[in-house]
Amino acid sequence: MKLQRFFTGYSCEANRLNAPIRIPSLELRHQLKSVFRLGKGDNVILFDNSGYDFVARIEGFDDEAVTFTLLEKRENTVTPKRETHLFAAIVKKDTFEWIAEKATELGVSHIIPIITDRTEKKDVNFERLEKIIREAAEQSGRSTLPELHEVMELEDALKKFGEIKSIAWEPTASKFAAEDLENTSGTYIGPEGGWTPRELELFKQHSVLVRSLGPQILRAETAVVVALSKLVF
Repeated sequence: MKLQRFFTGYSCEANRLNAPIRIPSLELRHQLKSVFRLGKGDNVILFDNSGYDFVARIEGFDDEAVTFTLLEKRENTVTPKRETHLFAAIVKKDTFEWIAEKATELGVSHIIPIITDRTEKKDVNFERLEKIIREAAEQSGRSTLPELHEVMELEDALKKFGEIKSIAWEPTASKFAAEDLENTSGTYIGPEGGWTPRELELFKQHSVLVRSLGPQILRAETAVVVALSKLVF
């Protein structure tokens, strides 16, 4: 029987096996008791960003926490082959949330929302995105969460992460080759309307490759999935 997985910000690794552990989390309590209808004696998998999964038995609930017994510690093998940075232009709310969800499922390590010349929406709901990321990690089997960074202007992202070999995707550019992906760990996805000439020049100045995924014009969320599938795996 497949066990449900739950992320906890509380360190499980610091606790001994077969000893009680009380995790204060109203959200986790709600998920277990009200959403999944789990109770005392049921087993689940907990993970805490340490790279391990912990098989745990629910021992009980109180008003603000859940008590477990940790039964087994397992090394998680759902690990991406490289640390990948996704620089994604902010798009409309539902679409950006979908991007964060799929990027998490695909194994991205960092999500950096960026403001570009053609970005209309300038902010994101971090609380909502963090919840989506946690749930996507629970569902996909990975044991670590991607880091969600603050919103940055494109120029600031290029300066801060300049040491990372990256590709910006642009339909009018030459199509990528296999060697372009070697040691590449960053990908820039533009907004609706694409990159401006000024931004393409910025990429050139910061040694970011500009390549095409093909002649077709992809929606931002589609480009994210296609690009990450080539970089992460």
